[in-house]
Amino acid sequence: MTAVPPPVEPAPIVVPARPRPINGLGAATGALLVACALLFALFLIDDWSNYRLLSDHVSGRITDDAFWEQYSSGFGSLMLTLLMLPLIIASSVTWLVWVHRARTNAGILSPQYRFRYSPGFSVGGMVVPFANYWWFRPILEDICIGSSPHRPADDTVRLVRTCWGISIGATLVSIFTQPLFSFHVLTYTPDGRLVDGGADAVHGFFGVALYNTLLAVVFTPTVALLVMIIRRVSRQQTELLSPAQPA
Repeated sequence: MTAVPPPVEPAPIVVPARPRPINGLGAATGALLVACALLFALFLIDDWSNYRLLSDHVSGRITDDAFWEQYSSGFGSLMLTLLMLPLIIASSVTWLVWVHRARTNAGILSPQYRFRYSPGFSVGGMVVPFANYWWFRPILEDICIGSSPHRPADDTVRLVRTCWGISIGATLVSIFTQPLFSFHVLTYTPDGRLVDGGADAVHGFFGVALYNTLLAVVFTPTVALLVMIIRRVSRQQTELLSPAQPA
């Protein structure tokens, strides 16, 4: 009697991962980052305007009524904050999606390269407080190298390292200089007349405006370099992936 071998199930067909274009996503990420920077510039204008106005008020150059008529810190700052929060959320989410897709594409374009982190960890590493300052550099370096399988990525990697170094320095500057700037409270009568705290408040407003200006000076290069990196990697991947897209 001849034994009949059991039927063999066909092996599952493994469909290779398909690269996904990131040019539009990269453009959106860069535009949102620039929008955040421009809105922060409006915060600076508002800060310095309020400082000048309070200084004129305390020194007696303008009346109490004129001060309250022109003062914008309450409503103006609130409106700017309401605009800034959605922009920060949108830019952060778009940035993380870009990182995941760019890292996934890089793995497809350069399968021989030994990436240090997976696409999922690359996203997670960007959102872990404090540790993300360390993971930021190797994650973006791997994406840059994996996106240039046929040519050196030295220039883009240098941009990443410069961006990383400036971001570390800028964060340290902001942390160590913040205690130098104090905040003061004005005291007014029920009818809006200044009672006390005028000189201290002027110094406080000046400190807020100066501190935010310092933040803008140290963080602007980081944003500019990050936008350059995003555009360069997006362009390289688009050039490499376009022939692979279905007609």
